[in-house]
Amino acid sequence: MASLTFELSDVVNVVVTVTELDDGTLQFTLSVDESTGTIGDLNALYFDLADDSLTNGLQVSGTDVTDENFSADKVTKIDSFTNINGEVVNEYGKFDGGVQLGTSGMATDDIQETTFILSHESQDLTLDDILAQDFAVRLTSVGEIDGSRDDSLKIGGTSPDTPDQPDEPVLTNTANNDALTVLENEGFETDGTTDTLSTGELSVLANDTSTDGVDNFIYNGDVIGVNGDANAVAQIVDGSNGGQLMIYADGTFDFSANGDFDALNNFESANTSFDYQIEGGSTATVDVTVLGIGLPGDDIFF
Repeated sequence: MASLTFELSDVVNVVVTVTELDDGTLQFTLSVDESTGTIGDLNALYFDLADDSLTNGLQVSGTDVTDENFSADKVTKIDSFTNINGEVVNEYGKFDGGVQLGTSGMATDDIQETTFILSHESQDLTLDDILAQDFAVRLTSVGEIDGSRDDSLKIGGTSPDTPDQPDEPVLTNTANNDALTVLENEGFETDGTTDTLSTGELSVLANDTSTDGVDNFIYNGDVIGVNGDANAVAQIVDGSNGGQLMIYADGTFDFSANGDFDALNNFESANTSFDYQIEGGSTATVDVTVLGIGLPGDDIFF
């Protein structure tokens, strides 16, 4: 969802975030920045619209909303205790709308953060309606945190002319383990073919995945290292418990038992493994099960 964030700054800083919702409404979130040490009770937000005609049909809802006033270029107050008259109006002019929040003092409430929804009875609202528009906020009970807080404040400002730029999605590549089953007399292929995983796939990359935090999709990259060595791609490497393997950049591979499992008897098996690394740094293991085919003279052979 597109959003717009800006700050109305003075003795107290108020961060305003407006989010364009899928249902054609705008969500306003106001938050007092406590980092300055001076805070206030949020009492009202005033704003202009790019299209003044939208003021006819505006509606507002929110837990802290207690009143509103919408009238093109005429709004300086909402009720008898909430107004933005003075320096703010002199500089920015009268507003198209105002939303009152809570009560006139902090005896009943002390609003440091609040959210409300602005909608229109017949039209969808978008961020374009508030880009480069004048805003103002009215605060009461202004003062230092844990202090007397007996001042009030009116702050004006103008919203940015472009929405926030979303963060670039972070691509995460994940290598997933693979399994291979071979006989003890398995050797490197001499006809240029490669081996097949237990799942029937020809590449260790087939079950690897990527995500950008939004969409998940099958990994589409290369093997960049084998057994921790970036120079071992398409080279013969030794297994953890015997055997040798060549893994190519596209994930295809060729295994040789290399005579290391000749002592296996019929129905016996042994395991060895190899690690490979994909772009992005993720590592997975190829687990190889080697099956014995017995000794000459045995009655049963695989």
